[in-house]
Amino acid sequence: MNDSVISVIVPAYNSESTIRRCADSVLNQTDQNLELVLVDDGSRDGTGAICDEYAAQDGRVRVIHKENEGLMATWMCGLRESTGAYISFLDADDWLEPEMFEHMRACLTEDGAVQNVRAAGALPQEIICCSYTIDREWNHSMERKTHAARPGVYEGQALQEQIKNRILGNEDRTVILSRCMKLISRKLLEDNLKYCDPSIRMAEDVNIMVPAFLDAERVVLMDQAYYYHYTYSTESMVHRYDAGMYDGIVRLRDVLSRILLEKQVPGREKMLQREFLFLLLIEMKNELRRPAGRVGGVSDKEIVHRIHTICMKENTPVLVRCCPEGSRNTANSLILWMLKNPGTIRISLVRMIFMAQTPQSRQTGYRR
Repeated sequence: MNDSVISVIVPAYNSESTIRRCADSVLNQTDQNLELVLVDDGSRDGTGAICDEYAAQDGRVRVIHKENEGLMATWMCGLRESTGAYISFLDADDWLEPEMFEHMRACLTEDGAVQNVRAAGALPQEIICCSYTIDREWNHSMERKTHAARPGVYEGQALQEQIKNRILGNEDRTVILSRCMKLISRKLLEDNLKYCDPSIRMAEDVNIMVPAFLDAERVVLMDQAYYYHYTYSTESMVHRYDAGMYDGIVRLRDVLSRILLEKQVPGREKMLQREFLFLLLIEMKNELRRPAGRVGGVSDKEIVHRIHTICMKENTPVLVRCCPEGSRNTANSLILWMLKNPGTIRISLVRMIFMAQTPQSRQTGYRR
């Protein structure tokens, strides 16, 4: 049995161009006491062979080959097969600074030195969070992203009031809800897998990270810790329309409603309403940028009609009232203006503005 404290789980699908950089950034960590679990999700390129090559060269690497099931089912498979008391996730497009796990491990409680999964349940249930850097390959620019909450150690009343009671419903996340860029006590993940719905593809990490944070006894937000590199490639500049996004956020709303109710979060109805509005802003961008004509297979009139139908179904004029302070994001402000009075003329105008801009959404083996 591998007795590493940390298991790093990498779901990989058709990632032959990035998986080496990703794996090397884990294996070259200054903290060598870890295992790397590469989960090949039925890749149709050379990803699987590259993963096997790494396993043959380094005893810390485990490879799982499985049929294609999607991102959530793949990282869940990696979790089941991993052995560490603490779990970290890394997407195959991305890479880590070499000191990341050394510095994150130093933030664990003293009892965090336990060496295997069998004793993981006896550990404090904690989440260590660093921040991340967006690397835009097409113009060689970088942007640093971090949590809205201040850096520090959160326990007891401070954890409840400043993190848990504010976990959802904010334009700037109180804590980043990606499963990546974190060390997570495995029990927090295993106990909350019941909430995960693999059919949800947009904001799917919220499924697991919200209940994990709500159950945590200790949360550490590291200061100036931009160790995780989230990569936008040149190919990312091509926007992909996701026809199932709206249905997905409706399903996510149902899951979040169940989580907040079962965890007895105060103010949960208002929180959920605000969270759904911010998810709807993302869906509106998806619809507003949808290609029309021969490329998209639909007309502009049909696209405007779909947006109008969604707005009427969700009664967006009323929904927007839960966000009275508006938005600091220009695109979101424009969409909120549209949602307040979603007539076809206003929708058409906003769509014209969005289509005039170059959409820049990340492209990965998994559609986001």
